[in-house]
Amino acid sequence: MSLLLADSGATKTTWARVEKDHQQIVITSGMNPNLKVDRELESVVYDELFAQLSKNELTHVYFYGAGTGEVNTAGRLEKILQEAFLNCEIHVGTDIEAAGLSTFGNESGVVAISGTGSGAAMMNNGKVEKVMNARSFPEGDFGSGAHIGSLILKDFFAGSAPVTIRELIDENRKLSIEDLFVQFQDPMKSKMIAAKAMKDVATLGDIEGHTNRDYLKDLVHSSLTLFMTQLKHTFGINLTRFPLRFVGTTAWYFEDIFIDFFKNEQVNVDLIEKDPINGMMNYHRNML
Repeated sequence: MSLLLADSGATKTTWARVEKDHQQIVITSGMNPNLKVDRELESVVYDELFAQLSKNELTHVYFYGAGTGEVNTAGRLEKILQEAFLNCEIHVGTDIEAAGLSTFGNESGVVAISGTGSGAAMMNNGKVEKVMNARSFPEGDFGSGAHIGSLILKDFFAGSAPVTIRELIDENRKLSIEDLFVQFQDPMKSKMIAAKAMKDVATLGDIEGHTNRDYLKDLVHSSLTLFMTQLKHTFGINLTRFPLRFVGTTAWYFEDIFIDFFKNEQVNVDLIEKDPINGMMNYHRNML
């Protein structure tokens, strides 16, 4: 018996072939069905994945990803995977389900994603019990790389960001300022552009002096304050009754800031994972 796991975001999919005493990790492009048409999704599987990994003797495929929360998008992915893995049992789940299984397994608590986007859910004995409804908060993915990055870019365009940060964005941008601004206004591109800006400057707080540290800390706090409002609205007292665990690069980059912020809110953040794949492998290996 051999399992194939996938954790997919907008830009990257991490695949793990899991056997009793062996595992293989493969990286391909992202497979968010909200951002790619079927032909592009198929290309990731056939041209990228199968070039690196054999599907021989696979029995189950567990695909978890962003953009799979709706029946139609999950159905599109399930059809593509079923055709690619003809003799396998296919499960398509959400990224928040993967984060919950990775951090809590069969325990209970609140899991949050803070990567390019953000989200949260209540896990109850290994099951997703309640998901925070992002549509109730259309202003943005608070607490995420995209939201923090958008705050950075707004200051960059206004000329109010610290000099070192402005210079770093100038060094890393491949577009003119005018074209960057236009793409930042494009709903289909703004999230990825903002998340890249956040990633570009995330390490400055550790190496470039108090001005940048304080600036980034203030922006992260501003974003987390809005995210905390969402969490309280959705989970209420469960935020203090159970631990809060994070998965995602943004929480990982700003781990100390996240932990201190939620400690001041009387919320216990006892785990932050950069990537859920290791926890997912541990959870699913018990099925073998």
